[in-house]
Amino acid sequence: MTLMARRGRVAGAMTAGARWQREHGAGWLDPITTRPQARWLNGPKDLARLPTLAAQAHRQRALLVLVAYYLPKRGCSSSHQGAPTSRDYRRWIDRLIDQLGPTRAAIVVEPDAVAADCSDTARATLLKHTVRRLANAGQYVYLDAGHARWRSTGEMAQRLLAAGIQYAQGFSVNVANRQTTRQSYRWGRELSDLLGRREFVIDTSRNGLGPPPDTPDRDDEWCNPQRQGLGQAPATRTSMPGLAALLWIKLPGESDGSCGGETTYLFSPTQAQRLTVNSPFVAAEDRRLAAAADPPPATNTSYET
Repeated sequence: MTLMARRGRVAGAMTAGARWQREHGAGWLDPITTRPQARWLNGPKDLARLPTLAAQAHRQRALLVLVAYYLPKRGCSSSHQGAPTSRDYRRWIDRLIDQLGPTRAAIVVEPDAVAADCSDTARATLLKHTVRRLANAGQYVYLDAGHARWRSTGEMAQRLLAAGIQYAQGFSVNVANRQTTRQSYRWGRELSDLLGRREFVIDTSRNGLGPPPDTPDRDDEWCNPQRQGLGQAPATRTSMPGLAALLWIKLPGESDGSCGGETTYLFSPTQAQRLTVNSPFVAAEDRRLAAAADPPPATNTSYET
């Protein structure tokens, strides 16, 4: 099945990058905006468009790729990120299922939640309920496994089993990270073998140059680094056993936060330009066009993804 995409759209809805491109006549953004990308569901308001997206996917006979990202305390902080309570989260998952109706989607479940330091029995129980609920509704569920330089495959296998991987279609690797596809595949394949050959997907949206180099006196070199590039284009047909798809799950051009010259978590044309110019997977002429651009910064919330 093909991934759902229309020019400048994320699964049927225009991305922040595509809106910026349209308003500024920025054709140099095509290497990003013409590629299929995931739709992130960060809370109740994001579910409102799901019936429309589901209908479009059905008409196109295409696969809708979603990210469920509303777990209570999702950032392991006291800032109350995510759902207020586990009960609220379960209700949110039920509504997500209702909004999709009969449409089947690939759903990446809670990036970083299983690998996180704050993951505990209560979180694993809630995730297991979520995975089973989505799978029983006919969805293709990919429980997130973090990335290749975070946990050992043995430890991650135990964490995933506690969180319900046995009910899922598979797991996701490298979401919003920059580990190379080769390294991610090697780690994912080893993890898959420990989980009964579960299939997996890799996020290649920003891994074209691999991870930024470690800097001894810094712990934020991962945040909007100078050295980053677009990775391989999304595809559901691969030649690597066990790998279900290469996906752009993290939206290319979206800032990592207030770091690396950025002051927002929203779309940044500076980040998009850097990803395009540096990518070995972008045609030379497209890289040249991006390098010659002089984009003004995106400074308001109209570019929220």
